[in-house]
Amino acid sequence: MKRAFFGLILTLSVGAIGVHAQDAHFTQFYSNPLYLGPSFAGGVPGQRAVANYRNQWMGVPKGFHTYGVSWDYNMSVFHSGFGLVVQRDQAGAGNYGNTRMGTLYSYDFTPTPDIHLRPGLGFYIQQISINFFDLTFGDQLALDPVPPTSLIYPGKSAVWDIDVSSSLMMYSYNTWVGFTWDHMLRPVNSFYNDEARTPFKFSLYGGYRYITKGFLMSKIEQSITGAFNFRVQGEYKQLDLGLYFMNEPLSFGFWWRGMPKGKVNKRIDALAFMVGYKFDNLSVGYSYDFTISRLGIGSGGSHEISLALTFKTVVRKRWKALPCPTF
Repeated sequence: MKRAFFGLILTLSVGAIGVHAQDAHFTQFYSNPLYLGPSFAGGVPGQRAVANYRNQWMGVPKGFHTYGVSWDYNMSVFHSGFGLVVQRDQAGAGNYGNTRMGTLYSYDFTPTPDIHLRPGLGFYIQQISINFFDLTFGDQLALDPVPPTSLIYPGKSAVWDIDVSSSLMMYSYNTWVGFTWDHMLRPVNSFYNDEARTPFKFSLYGGYRYITKGFLMSKIEQSITGAFNFRVQGEYKQLDLGLYFMNEPLSFGFWWRGMPKGKVNKRIDALAFMVGYKFDNLSVGYSYDFTISRLGIGSGGSHEISLALTFKTVVRKRWKALPCPTF
């Protein structure tokens, strides 16, 4: 087990300066809506503030830690939504970090009385950083007295670039489907002034909500929601399938993550469980990912916490909130 952990730590350290980077992912992806797509900006009446934290593989020292905060506002008189988002992903012995700050805009229009289309656009500033002197390479651990050859330090420890994302969502009272194209400008992902760039990321997501008790134009007390989130980035593909059970003020969720087809050892990555509670305008969610891939239970699984605070406002009667679950 120690050898496996050491190999993983070494992979994280060296992989931090590789070109095949993946974006962070969230189990509670609807609890981090502005990260999922700019179409979610202004997706609730009034204003909303969200905070997210994910600790992936707690059993692995120097694993992945992801932090995010966002704010969005619905300007219903102009059918528009505005948002601000800041997120940082940090991992590896060299504290490789990816910090992204952006502004988002969405517009809501109705081609038919019961169907909404909501395109969105996001503009970002991105920084990647690393403490190169904390990295350990394989030839540095060898007993051979020959000096290691991997110590080629980059000219800088932080690199800035800009990025753009776009999205389109279609939704009705109980159904939604959306698509996001992220990293449209393919920002720089290297410290060596080469051509390594972040690959495009494409996300397809959606779901259906069945109300068991309550009414759409008043308070929904009970509901069952099925949802999915499929992502492709470079050579990597991942699918999340799950169910939410809401009985006001409690929510429960169960998720499967992996790919329906592929090699056996890559078919299923994790099973996730979520519980949430809503205190008036404050929603709190916690989820745990039980790792069932080859990494095994020694990874410690993944823990995720989300907080969402909405501010009450007077809403026009015909305005419809996005039907996506809170968690």
